[in-house]
Amino acid sequence: MGTNNSDLEKRVLNKIEELESELIKVALDLGDMDASQPHEKEASEYVYEWFKDNGFESTKLGTQERFNVLGKYIGTGKGRSLIFCSHLDNESRERVELRLKDWNKPVYTKAWQEGDTLVGHGIANDRGPMACWMVAIKAIKDSNIQLPGDVLMSAVIGETGGSPVDEFESPKYDSHELGARYVATHGGLADFAMIAEATANTIVPVECGFAYFKITVWAEPASYTPFFPYPEPDTKKSVNSIVRMAKFIERYQEYAYEYQKKHTYSFDGGEVVPKTIIGAIRGGLPHMPHISPEVCSVYVDFRIPPGKNPLELKLDLEGLLDELGMDGKVENYKFLPGFEAWKIEGYDQVRTALVESHVKVFGESPPKKAVTYMLSMWRDINPYNELGVPAICYGFPTGYSAEGAKYDIDLFRVKIKDMINATKVYALLALDICSRKTN
Repeated sequence: MGTNNSDLEKRVLNKIEELESELIKVALDLGDMDASQPHEKEASEYVYEWFKDNGFESTKLGTQERFNVLGKYIGTGKGRSLIFCSHLDNESRERVELRLKDWNKPVYTKAWQEGDTLVGHGIANDRGPMACWMVAIKAIKDSNIQLPGDVLMSAVIGETGGSPVDEFESPKYDSHELGARYVATHGGLADFAMIAEATANTIVPVECGFAYFKITVWAEPASYTPFFPYPEPDTKKSVNSIVRMAKFIERYQEYAYEYQKKHTYSFDGGEVVPKTIIGAIRGGLPHMPHISPEVCSVYVDFRIPPGKNPLELKLDLEGLLDELGMDGKVENYKFLPGFEAWKIEGYDQVRTALVESHVKVFGESPPKKAVTYMLSMWRDINPYNELGVPAICYGFPTGYSAEGAKYDIDLFRVKIKDMINATKVYALLALDICSRKTN
């Protein structure tokens, strides 16, 4: 076949139009499930059964309670292979009331249709893009097209993050290690990888790695409220570790901006801006607030540019403690590296095929540059690029993929027409890549 075989392409694109109701159903079915880590099982079972019901090979990869699903549309042989990958999970909702003010909004765990729009966290990130490539490959199969190469389809767990630390123990709090990388090393390997996520129809060829650190400051001796030594001449030396931590946080915020400026870099497709935030703080006992704590910790996330050594960040953080004259400790409890797809052999092939597929659907110039923060997060292109499989990310627009996005309901709205267009792009990409002969 070849990318210029317009008759086959038209058949598939027409079939996708016919499958609009199927696309909506799959997206709403999956989106209406609470698949927050580590509770992806219901969504995993749905995809597993859908693959089987539609005549694809279907395999569970992982444990009985938390498993990925790998589907295959087997080719005739001697063709290039392509894997689609999207994640089933959303962020853990355990103790969610400690991080979200309106934690019980339906948009976080449900999905519904409003006219020409689907709404739901799970649809926008990331079961909507998943539904698109599921229906795209179904359209190819239902059009009685057998490709030379295999199309692999992976619905994975654990992408939205988290890590064992303190009493939050493994395996319950494991995440990325159980998802795309596990699939890729257990039969889900292909010549090229398409990571389907919301990118506003732009191409994302790079993502940051990340590192989590626990920073602890110590103070002593503990004090009972009536004995507290007011006024304190230097809060950096307070006998209350929470007060000391407040001074550390003030300095950390300055450091965070310095870090961002230092590690920002541009390339032809956009700009990477790695950032760091404080995501949690612990100190003292809520049921005993009359005793000042001697120990207080913050937990921070760094988005790390490709090639950056996290041990350098550990030295930075220890330097902040020294600068402030504080006793404490810095621990790195998770690290995963980022990668640049253009450094992987074969990247130009998959990028060119994707650009051509996009232009055929939209009838316009190549995709625009991705917005900065789309290039500065973690996504599952990283484990594939790490393993030498050129991987890029592409998907429909949502509030999540727009410049200046805010964490509210508008973040999680998806136009049905945009989903149909993404489905068409994925189908054309599979027709192109999997029609290419191996040497």
